[in-house]
Amino acid sequence: MTPRFASVALACAAALLAAPRPAQAHPHVWVTMKSELVYAPDGRLTAVKQSWTFDDAFSAYALQGMEKRKDGTYADDVLKPLAEVNVTSLKEYDYFVTGKTATAKIAFKDPVDYFLTYADEMLTLHFTLPLAKPVPAKGAISLEIYDPTVFVSFSFVEKEPVRLVDAPAGCTQQVISPEPPQSAQLSEAFFNSLTSASAYGAQFADKITVQCP
Repeated sequence: MTPRFASVALACAAALLAAPRPAQAHPHVWVTMKSELVYAPDGRLTAVKQSWTFDDAFSAYALQGMEKRKDGTYADDVLKPLAEVNVTSLKEYDYFVTGKTATAKIAFKDPVDYFLTYADEMLTLHFTLPLAKPVPAKGAISLEIYDPTVFVSFSFVEKEPVRLVDAPAGCTQQVISPEPPQSAQLSEAFFNSLTSASAYGAQFADKITVQCP
């Protein structure tokens, strides 16, 4: 496994970073997500909430060796450290979320209110990205969620993938999901060369556009 895996994997995977990995096409981890755009009473966008459910195979891998309770769940003292390491390591990648208005890029603060839940044998990471400076709702606001290295593949849930929380009246939203990457013809060396600054993964970005009067 490459060192880059540490930037997207949960803490318990760290012990295997040095192990050799057989050649295989990207992506390696699949995430199903929900997003919420949170607005203040004055009509400005103040935060973006994310809920990412990891695929069952990766969830099992991430939790291997962790003590499970009799009811099949995991205690907070197991999940909290994993959530902490996950959001901390994702900082290099801007938490896989970018945003812009018609005139400027949206800057985010570090995540708050982050935690992991476990259900149906899958881990879900929840976190909130506050905007560094809230932006007026009027006009168009767009968000993109993607991994520039295509190690992680994102897709929205089918039912209510995006919610506008306390948005001004008349706001509309559109969700655009691209075709999944067809990267079998590309070598593992190509993907290992990608970094957080690479543009390759942007072509697979899931996009949210909100238009407010």
